[in-house]
Amino acid sequence: MNRQFTEEEMHAADCLQEVSRIIAQLHITDESFLEDTKNQLPRLKELLIDLEKYTLE
Repeated sequence: MNRQFTEEEMHAADCLQEVSRIIAQLHITDESFLEDTKNQLPRLKELLIDLEKYTLE
């Protein structure tokens, strides 16, 4: 049974995929781990805020 995904579902899935991609690039073994994490936080926050919009009623 296939169903059509809504535009909101597709956007939420894209956001989650980008969050996963960013997190996968951060490696604790890198000397710049904390700096890299700090640099990615604004984008991660932005993505999470986008996702939150779909859960508020």
